[in-house]
Amino acid sequence: MTNEEKEELRRATLQAVAIRHPAALTVKQIARAVKREVPFLFEESDLTAALELLAGLSLVEFAVEELGVTKYWRATAAGVLKIEREG
Repeated sequence: MTNEEKEELRRATLQAVAIRHPAALTVKQIARAVKREVPFLFEESDLTAALELLAGLSLVEFAVEELGVTKYWRATAAGVLKIEREG
């Protein structure tokens, strides 16, 4: 992936979770939404890396299923505000 594709993937990922705020989504659910937004192929690991970067910026957060290991991601208020401001 190029740096431009990584940036576009991050933006589309944030948009996908911000639109569904306050719903919490799995990586596979987010991937389905992001695939409609970006014109290139990406791996689940690319999406996970994008989510982790966005979490480091406090734009998304995750919760782990109590009885398992599945992470559910959602946009924070700051993430929703960023998407709304960018239009």
